[in-house]
Amino acid sequence: MSSAEVFEQPISSPGGPVTREELYAEVWQRPMTKIAEHHGVSSSFMARVCTQMNVPRPPRGHWAKLENGKPSPQPPLPEAGPGDLQVWRRGDVLGPISRPLPKAPSPRVVHPEQLRVSRSKQHPTVVGAYEIFEQGRVIDQGFLKPGKQRLVDIVVTKQQLETALKIANQLFLKLEAAGHRVMFAPSDRVYSRAPIDEHEHPPRKPRHRYPALWSPSKPTVVFVGTVAIGLTLFEMTEELEARYVDRGYIPVSKIPAQQQRRLHPTLNWTTRMDFATGRMCLRAFCPYPNADWSHSWKESKGSRLHSQLDDIVQQLTDAAPVIARLVAEGEERARIRRREWEEELRRLEEKEELRRQVEARQNARSDLLTAIQQWDEIKRIQAFFRDAEASASELAAEPQRVAMEKLAQARELIGELDALKALMEWKGPRER
Repeated sequence: MSSAEVFEQPISSPGGPVTREELYAEVWQRPMTKIAEHHGVSSSFMARVCTQMNVPRPPRGHWAKLENGKPSPQPPLPEAGPGDLQVWRRGDVLGPISRPLPKAPSPRVVHPEQLRVSRSKQHPTVVGAYEIFEQGRVIDQGFLKPGKQRLVDIVVTKQQLETALKIANQLFLKLEAAGHRVMFAPSDRVYSRAPIDEHEHPPRKPRHRYPALWSPSKPTVVFVGTVAIGLTLFEMTEELEARYVDRGYIPVSKIPAQQQRRLHPTLNWTTRMDFATGRMCLRAFCPYPNADWSHSWKESKGSRLHSQLDDIVQQLTDAAPVIARLVAEGEERARIRRREWEEELRRLEEKEELRRQVEARQNARSDLLTAIQQWDEIKRIQAFFRDAEASASELAAEPQRVAMEKLAQARELIGELDALKALMEWKGPRER
C-alpha cells in the first residue's frame, strides 16, 4: 500500500470516541493536518490532544524521510500515566470514558540519599501560593481563607503560612525525587478531598464549625504508580479556657497574673474555645469513591514534621498497594450494588409491564362492551327508521313527502350509523 493510500484511509469515525491506541496508530499513518481535518479541528488543537493523551507524534521531517526511503523510527506508545486522557471525543472536556483501576508499583525501599533535595527549589504547586494566601481573608482564630481555590491544600493561620509552605515544598520535592508525581488532581476521574477536623484531640461528638475553613477546588495528590493519595497540611487547634478581654477572647494561661487580678469577675467571664496551636498535621487520604483510608502525622513539641519527611515518603510509598486493594474492593462492591439495582429495576419493569398488560386487557374489554352497546343502539335506531320508511310509503303523496323529509332530518340529526366502523376504531389489548 502506498503512502498516499495510507493517508486517505480513515482510522476512527469523525466525532466518535478515539482511544489512545487509535490516535497513536493514526498519527503515525497520516500527517497531523489530515487527522485534524478528519476530526474537524485544527492541527494545533490535535497536537494538544496528543499531549494530553501522552501519545508521541512524528518529528519534523518524518514524512519527507519516508517518501525518500529513509528510516524514521517510531517510538512505542508509553503506558498511560496519572492524569493522561484515555479517550477523546471532539467537544469533550472530560476525562476518559473507561477508568482503569489504579495500580501501585512493586514494593521498594526509598533510600535517604534519593531524597536529598535543594531547599531553594520550589515545587510548581507552591509557586506563587504565599502571596495569594497572604492576601486572603482572615477568619476565626486567624485561619486564612484565600479568594482563589485552585491552590495547594494547606489550611493554616497567617503566622504559620511560611512554615507550612516550606514543609509542603520539601515533602513534594522529596516525593518527586522518589519517583512519585505531585500535582493538583487531574480531570481524568473523580478525586474527592476528605474533610478535616483541625482539632489536635477531636471531640467525641463532631461540632459544626462556623465559619468553615478554606478548602481547595481540587485536592493535592501524589501518584505512587497510578495510585493517587490526597495530601492536606493543616494547623491544629486545641480547646482552652478563655476570657473575654479587650474585645476578644484570650487563653487564660496567656493572661498575666497581675492583669487577671485587675479584671472584674462579673464583667469578664471564662469559657472554652478553640485556639490555633502552631503545630502542623499532615493528613494523607484516599481520594477515590467507594474506598476509605487515611493516615495522619502530627507535630508535637518534641517532634516536627521536617524531621519526619523521609519516613512519610516511605510510608506513602508503602500505602499505595493498600489503597489500590481498597479501591478494587470498593469498585467490586459498587459493581455488585449496581448489578443488584439493575436486577431490581428489571423486576420492577416486568411488574409494570404485567400491570400495563392487565390494564390494557381490561380497558379493551370495557371499550368492546361499549362498542357492542353502541351496535345494539344502532340496530334499534335503524329498525326505527326502516319501520318509519315502510309506513310512510303507504301514505298519500303529500303526507308521504312530509314524512320522508322528517325522516331525512332525523337521520341527519342522528348521524352515520355504522357498526363495522365502530369495530374498526376499537383497539385490542395488543394495540394499546
